[in-house]
Amino acid sequence: MNKKHWLIDISLVFIIIVMGVFVYLELSRTFDFMRQRSGSPPTIANDALVEVDAGASNGEVVLNEVSQEEGDELKWISLEGETLSLSDFVGKPLLVNFWATWCPPCLAEMPLIQDIADQYQDQLVILAINAGEDEAVVRDFVTQQNLGLTFLLDPTNSAAKYFRVYGFPTSLFFDEDGVIQSTHIGELNDALLQKYLLKIGIGE
Repeated sequence: MNKKHWLIDISLVFIIIVMGVFVYLELSRTFDFMRQRSGSPPTIANDALVEVDAGASNGEVVLNEVSQEEGDELKWISLEGETLSLSDFVGKPLLVNFWATWCPPCLAEMPLIQDIADQYQDQLVILAINAGEDEAVVRDFVTQQNLGLTFLLDPTNSAAKYFRVYGFPTSLFFDEDGVIQSTHIGELNDALLQKYLLKIGIGE
């Protein structure tokens, strides 16, 4: 009996250590992400990502193409079969949500995001970029939950890598000029979402 309890105790200690290491790594990546984003916010413009130069007093911007290594603009396929890029949506406020079906907070906030999409369907564009899962997995989830957002497939995680997304869910809020006004890591609630939307000209 004592031996059995001893094995259980060892197993629990091992599990706690593994979980502690996992939490430490996730927090490290999150803090690194926040440090990298602490400068001037990147923006999207026609076929380019605009980065505001914090050292420029005249408001000039530095253009960096949102591109893959070969120089082509990053594009993703929607569940409807359309090939889309972020620059396709410049001119309207934009919410880009990075999510996955294996992420409980992502699933928890999805109905709220859908409600916002319905409420502001003529004013706000919402893109839900999936984190590298198969199309069948994403399609089954969307069908079961009866969601009407624009879901984009990103099998190589190109968008998450480009924007240095290390935690899910992560939401980026762009104004109509393509400037990132806010970044939120973690589950959104209604109050937070409304606050972020105000920054991009949505709501009262």
